[in-house]
Formats: sequence, structure tokens, C-alpha cells
Amino acid sequence: MPFSTRITVRFGDADPAGLVYYPVIFHYLHVAMEEFFAARCGIAYQKMIEEERLGFPTVNVKMEFFAPLVYGDEAEIELYVSSVGMSSAVFEYSVRRASDLKLCARATYVQVAMNLYERRAVTIPDKYRDAFARSAE
Repeated sequence: MPFSTRITVRFGDADPAGLVYYPVIFHYLHVAMEEFFAARCGIAYQKMIEEERLGFPTVNVKMEFFAPLVYGDEAEIELYVSSVGMSSAVFEYSVRRASDLKLCARATYVQVAMNLYERRAVTIPDKYRDAFARSAE
């Protein structure tokens, strides 16, 4: 089952035109991914980094924008993992304006399990692999 969270657009998230500045959308997706780890993997992303020295940096991203978000909007972000390899996983995101469910953006991220001591790719641990698989069901 996909994971969903909501993020309120803050004053500082908008550019001079009043629209959410596109790099902020990337930040929202990372926040959603961190919340996914806490809710579905049973560990805060920060704790995983600090205690397991494991991270999931993004190595490839494709993003499309369809409608703007503005200050005061609430963004509903849904994510699921569409495929899992030995050391990488594909995270799929959709960003909707919560008030009318208008699709504002869609993204596909390829994220790699990385040993943060050695800074190299590693096999995704089974506990995360299982949580990733459940997100697609």
C-alpha cells in the first residue's frame, strides 16, 4: 500500500512569483521519504544513518510539473517503491494539492543503498527490502 503524508507550504517555500520554488518540491519528496522510513520501515531515517551508517542517496531522478503549489496550500505526497534490485530501489512520488487533489508533480527516483563508512553501494537489507515491497501492494 502506498505511503502518504501532507506538508503545508510555508511562506519561505515560495519564489517571488508566489509559486513554490521547484527545488523545494525536491525537499518535500525527501521529507516524505524520511517519513516513509519511520512509518513503514520502523526506523527514523536519521537513526538509520547514525546507527547503521546506511543511507539511500538519489542517483537518478525524473520530475514533471503540472500545476503550481502556493503559500498556504497543503501538499499531499504519495510514494511507493515500484521495483527493488540488489542495491537500488525505484521510488515513485506524486504531489497533489490536498484541497482539490490536483496533480502538481510526479517524480521517479532511483536510490541506492550506501554504506556511509565506505561510501559504496551495498545490498539492501531484507528488512528494508520487505518494507519497500509492501509499499507497492
